[in-house]
Amino acid sequence: MRIPTRRLSRFDSWWWDVTLVAVLALITVLAARGVTEGLDLGVRDWVQSHQPGWAHVIARGLNYLGQGWLVMWIITGSLTVTLLVRTRDLRVLLPGVTGFLLTYLTIGPLKLWTHRDAPSSGLPNAVELFNPLAVVYSNSYPSGHVVNAIVWWGVIVILASRLWRLPPTLVRWMRVAPPVIVLCTTTYLSHHWVTDGLAALALGLLLDRIIHRIDWDAILPPAR
Repeated sequence: MRIPTRRLSRFDSWWWDVTLVAVLALITVLAARGVTEGLDLGVRDWVQSHQPGWAHVIARGLNYLGQGWLVMWIITGSLTVTLLVRTRDLRVLLPGVTGFLLTYLTIGPLKLWTHRDAPSSGLPNAVELFNPLAVVYSNSYPSGHVVNAIVWWGVIVILASRLWRLPPTLVRWMRVAPPVIVLCTTTYLSHHWVTDGLAALALGLLLDRIIHRIDWDAILPPAR
């Protein structure tokens, strides 16, 4: 069965997707060769020396915008169940399943392959990719939180738009604010190196473009 697709306005060219793959590969190569080590260490040292208690608490709270159990299971799951009850149509499962498969098949393998410590691990040479000493905190690259913030908030918009008429301004905020906030907070909290977040931006945007190439209006049933 042919999957209905749609154009992505002036950014519909596949060259944008190729560019995102190239950016992800470039960041990976530069980080593996140590070119970005100074940037990563400099950002880590700065954020760790500028963490008043109130800022740390706020950052931890905002970082949940990219937490998998919140955006995938609670928010996306709740919207999916609501649509399923209203429409009695299993097609409403497809956006969530698509998002899950794309993130599961990319984030996990990349983390296991690159084997990089988190900035907060404290182990020697934690900034290195393919670090043989990385054992406990070896799933830093790329940032799963940032990818989640891009992919899952995009899926949330798809599902929520079947239930309510979302103003364009609200949609833009839902699509842009969470990734930016999570990128900043996950770096500030030393959960990830800054290059973890930049690589995740490229990967997340690539997956998001794949999801939004599908014409969900032609697939999903209208909500009652």
